[in-house]
Amino acid sequence: MSTPPPSAPSSAAHSRSLDRGVPVSRFRPELHGVRGVAILGVVLFHIFGGGRVSGGIDIFLAISGFLFTAMLLREAASRGGRISLARYLARLARRILPPAVVAVAVTTMAGLLILPSTQHHQMLTEARAALLYFENIELVASQLAYEAAGPGSSPFQHFWSLSVQGQFYLLWPILAVLSVLVARALRRPAIQVMTVCVSLVLIASLAYALLMQQQHQEAAYLMTRTRMWELAFGGLLALLGARLTLPRRLRGAAGWTGLLLILSCGFVLDGAALFPGPWALWPLLGLALVLASAGPEGGQADPATSATRLLSTRPLAWVGNIAYGLYLWHWPLLIFHLELSGRDQVGVLDGMALVALSLLAGWATFQGIERRTASGGSLAPRVPLTAAAGSLAIGAAVTTIALIGTTLQLPEGYSMAGADRQQHPGAAVTVEDADSAPAGAEMFPGPELLAADRPQYYTWDCRQPPYGGMDTAEVLICEDPDPPPDPSRTVMITGGSHAGQWHHAWMMLSDTYGWELIIADKSGCRLQSTENAATNACAAWNENLIDAVAEREPDLVVTPGTVMDRDGEFIVDSAPERWEEIVDTGAELLLMRGTPRPSQRVADCLAEGGTPLDCGGDPAQIAETDPLEVQDMPQGVHTVDLTEHICPERTCDAVVGNVPVWYDGSHLSTYYVETLAPILEDQLQEEIPELFR
Repeated sequence: MSTPPPSAPSSAAHSRSLDRGVPVSRFRPELHGVRGVAILGVVLFHIFGGGRVSGGIDIFLAISGFLFTAMLLREAASRGGRISLARYLARLARRILPPAVVAVAVTTMAGLLILPSTQHHQMLTEARAALLYFENIELVASQLAYEAAGPGSSPFQHFWSLSVQGQFYLLWPILAVLSVLVARALRRPAIQVMTVCVSLVLIASLAYALLMQQQHQEAAYLMTRTRMWELAFGGLLALLGARLTLPRRLRGAAGWTGLLLILSCGFVLDGAALFPGPWALWPLLGLALVLASAGPEGGQADPATSATRLLSTRPLAWVGNIAYGLYLWHWPLLIFHLELSGRDQVGVLDGMALVALSLLAGWATFQGIERRTASGGSLAPRVPLTAAAGSLAIGAAVTTIALIGTTLQLPEGYSMAGADRQQHPGAAVTVEDADSAPAGAEMFPGPELLAADRPQYYTWDCRQPPYGGMDTAEVLICEDPDPPPDPSRTVMITGGSHAGQWHHAWMMLSDTYGWELIIADKSGCRLQSTENAATNACAAWNENLIDAVAEREPDLVVTPGTVMDRDGEFIVDSAPERWEEIVDTGAELLLMRGTPRPSQRVADCLAEGGTPLDCGGDPAQIAETDPLEVQDMPQGVHTVDLTEHICPERTCDAVVGNVPVWYDGSHLSTYYVETLAPILEDQLQEEIPELFR
C-alpha cells in the first residue's frame, strides 16, 4: 500500500478547518411561517394601507440573505472555493423564472387591454425591465417613485424588490467564493472570513442608504445598493447558526416580541419615508428574535403557547408555500381593478375579494408551475438554462418590438409648428376681447403624443437628476444649440422642472429678439437653503448655482417664485435668500408665479374619455392674493403672473383653446406654453422694458 504524501494530513486538516462551523442545512418551519406572515402583510397593506408599507419586503430580503448565504457558503467551503455556477443558475431558473415569465406575459397582455393607450409605452418598458430583473433601476431612471396603488400606478411596480433579489443572487456567489479563497490563504475557517465580508457589506450599504435618504428618498427606497444591507443582515443571522438560539427561559417572550415587531411595523412606522434606513431594523429585529426563540428542533417542537409554534402551523405554512405567486399576482390584480372601477382606492368588500382572488392565483401558480418546475432537479443544468435563456430572449425581443411600435414621432423644433392656430389658439382665447376657439375641433395634440411631451432640453443630457450622490450637485448648463452670433441678452432659466416647463416660450422670445438662452436644471430641486450643503445634493447645487450665475453673467435669471400644490400656494422659506444672492451677482431676476397641478396625469385622463374639467387642475391651490405681491423684494427682482391665462376665471380646465394645458399631473405642456409666449412677451415688455432694448 502506498504511503500518502507528507502534505496529505495537513491538507485534509485544513479542509476540515475551512468548513468548520458552516451552517448546516435544515428546514425551519418557523421561518417559513414568517414568510407567510410577511407576504400577507405586504398584500393587505398594498390593498388597504393607502401607501403605507408593512415591512414584509424587508423581511423577504433578509430571508433571501439568510437562505442563500448559508447555501452558498456550504458549497464553496466543501469544494475548496468553487461553486457549480451552472447548477446554481439552473436551480434559480427552475424556481423563480417560470412563474415570473408567466406573470409578466399575462400582465402585459391585460395591460394592453385595460390601461389607457398613453401608458402602453411605459408599461412595455417596465415589462421588459421586470422580465430582465432591473425594474428597480428602470423606476429610478424614469423618476417613478414607489407609491400607493392607484389608477396611474404601474402594474409592474412590485417587481422592484424581485429585481433587487435577482441582482443579489448574481452577486452573492462571488462574495462566497472570495471569502473561501481568502480563508484558504489565511488558513482560517471560511465562516469567519464570510462573516467579516458580509458585515462590511452591511455597514457600507447602510451608510449609503443613510446618505441617499438625505438626497433622494424615492431613489433610496428602490436601489440595490441601499437594500443590500438588509440581505446582509439575513446573511449574518445564518452565519450565527446555533449561537442565535436563546436560553430556554427567554424564548417565549422573545418570540412573541419578535412577532409583535413584525406585525406592528406598518402601523407604527411610515416605511415609505423611513426605509431602507435604520428604522428598517424594526421588522428585521423581529425576524431575528423569532429565529432566536426557536428550539434546536424547530418551531414545530416548541411549546404550544410559543410564537414559533404558531408560525409553524399548517395555515401559515400554506401561505408560505404560495408566497411567491401571491406576490406576483396581487399587485396587477389591484391596479387593474382600480383602473376598471375608476376609483382611487378599494373598499372593504372588493378589497377582501381581491385578497381571495390573489390567494387563489398564488395557489394556482404554486400547484401548476412552481411544484412542476422545482421537481426538475434531475435534469442536466443545460436544460433549464437553455429554456430560461430562450424565454428571456424571446420576451425581451417581443417587448422591444412592441416598444418600437408604440414609439411616437415627436415634433422637431416648436411643438405647435404643425398646428392650425385658427383651430388651436390655446392661450390666445384667454386675452381680452379674444374670439372663442372653434367648436368641434379636435384637441391638438392627441393624448398619446401629449403623454410623450417634454421640453426640448430634456433630450440634451444636461439635466441633473433628483437622485444620486454629491456628484449631482454640479451645475450643468444646457447651452443654446443655435446661439445668435452676437446675442443682445443672455437669459438663464433655473430652479427645477417647474422652471424648465417654460423653456419653449423663452425659446420663441429668444429667437425673436436674438437672446442667448441657457438652462440650469436639477430636477425636483427648488431654490432653497444651502445649510446642509455638505451632505445634501440639492442644497449643494443651490450653493453652486450662485457661482454659475456669477461666472456666466446672464442679464436675466428666470425661476419660479411660488409653489402650488395640495397644500396651497407658498414661497419656499429660504428661497428669498437665494434671490438676493442672484441679484448680488449683477443679474436681474424674474420670478414667474407657480402653476396649479392636476390631481392625475392629464394625458391618461383625456385618453380615457375624461372631460377637460374632470382632468384639469385644482383652482383651490391658487392663493387669493399672489404671495409675490406682498413679499419684500430686493432691487432688481421682477415678477410675472400668467395664472389667469392658465386658469381663466379660476377654472383650470385641462384643455384651453383646443390645446391641452398640462401633459402630466404637474407640468404645463410645451404646446400650451408656446401659445402663452405672446402673453408672456406683453407682460415682460411692461415689467422689464430694458430687456428688449
